[in-house]
Amino acid sequence: MSDPLVSCLTVTYGRPLLLGEAVKCFLDQDYENKELIILNDQEGVTLKIDDCPDNIKIYNHPTRFNSLGEKRNYLTTLANGDYYCIWDDDDLYTFWRISASVEIFRKNKYVDIVKSKYALMSIDNQNYMMVANLFHSQACIGKKYMDKTEYPNKSVGEDIAFESGARIGSFDLNPYFWYVYRWGLNIHHLSGISDDKASWEKSVGFEPYTKVQGEVIIEPKFENDYWKDIGDFLETKSKKYANEWREKIKDLD
Repeated sequence: MSDPLVSCLTVTYGRPLLLGEAVKCFLDQDYENKELIILNDQEGVTLKIDDCPDNIKIYNHPTRFNSLGEKRNYLTTLANGDYYCIWDDDDLYTFWRISASVEIFRKNKYVDIVKSKYALMSIDNQNYMMVANLFHSQACIGKKYMDKTEYPNKSVGEDIAFESGARIGSFDLNPYFWYVYRWGLNIHHLSGISDDKASWEKSVGFEPYTKVQGEVIIEPKFENDYWKDIGDFLETKSKKYANEWREKIKDLD
């Protein structure tokens, strides 16, 4: 049986360095039949990757969408997968994220979305912690559910509404977390402002974003050795977890 196509969905705006790290996470995946679809709607900015692989597509939309929900819905129409992995531009994904998601779906045929019960979180790329949170950003979504469900036209809580009718399977993957939620990093987080319209509009004038102009080359690389840093963090929590984590990542470049 051939492996199903997995579409990784990235909405982005004004943070090319972080996007490069998300692309690096995609390229490092141990799952072959995959595509990364990136949707940029920062007016006046064209994102490119030199020698871009065929399974990465960047769409530079000429105008700003009205909301994050509208943007996510449009992005979905550009993908072709049997499964859809949310692949946010400011977070990190381990190299087994896609393969583990597909394996869980194959064993649990009656779920619409799979997630890990636990994720890692970092503040400004340090101060790691383990959190029990079913972030939408770490969701893998089945095609049937994606085809029949739309995000509402809003920018805060659109993920909660999208998932409200789903059968969600959450699984304990310790210590093989597949997702790192990052906070801080001098970026504007939409979820940091409860008012939906204000949150969406504030990002347009956020200074680090307004400095990004013209053609921007995305470089798929890490700024830090995150996987080693996570191993060091796990050492403070559980030597067993730390040893298993290091064994898992030992063959990475």
